[in-house]
Amino acid sequence: MRKRSICIVCKKERKGSKVEDDMYLETMRKIKGKLNVLRNNTLVVCDECLPKAEEKRRRFEGTIMTFGVLATLMFVTFIILSPSLFSLIIGIIVAVAFMLLSLLLYYPKVEKHGKER
Repeated sequence: MRKRSICIVCKKERKGSKVEDDMYLETMRKIKGKLNVLRNNTLVVCDECLPKAEEKRRRFEGTIMTFGVLATLMFVTFIILSPSLFSLIIGIIVAVAFMLLSLLLYYPKVEKHGKER
């Protein structure tokens, strides 16, 4: 079976810049493989959609930062209000929940060929 190159923005079969495989995409592929819905497509961003994809990634990174600050503030608030083991555990759970919520807006990064990293 031939692998198809699918643009993640316009959802059409096109050539373009590859999307970086990260932990989130690998996890999603494993889950889809277990559920037998894996399509084995190569994820790309076509040249026409590249500015839109970069904007979405920039917004996602900003969201991660915002949720990280909120998670830290919630954790510190729980510890300050009630310095106990229970509040420490609840603070950690709430902080992790905030960071997992930010993954709802996940958008993958596009590989940049020929540029210094």
